[in-house]
Amino acid sequence: MKKTVLFLTAASVLVLSACAGVQTSQTGAAGASSAAAGSGSMYCWKRSLSESGDTFNCNWAGTKHDACLVNGINASPLSKNQVAAGPKDAGRCENGEWLVMVNTK
Repeated sequence: MKKTVLFLTAASVLVLSACAGVQTSQTGAAGASSAAAGSGSMYCWKRSLSESGDTFNCNWAGTKHDACLVNGINASPLSKNQVAAGPKDAGRCENGEWLVMVNTK
């Protein structure tokens, strides 16, 4: 059982890392390779959020649901120039992780 859980966790990490740079809009269309390719909202774990100069680093996801499913705290950059509002609290996942969100331009 533990080996199965470990395998599934590792497989999830590989899938998520392969897609880490791909942004999808809320309609599901593929965007550019930056975390904020279009307008909308981006969500991430509150404990993963950090700032570096003009960049927010976090494990960004295009939906609250996807952000709750992220496995790990690998950070992707999001330029502050692409942020219209936030970061602000966005609730809590079933797994206990607190989320923050930004609205992108």
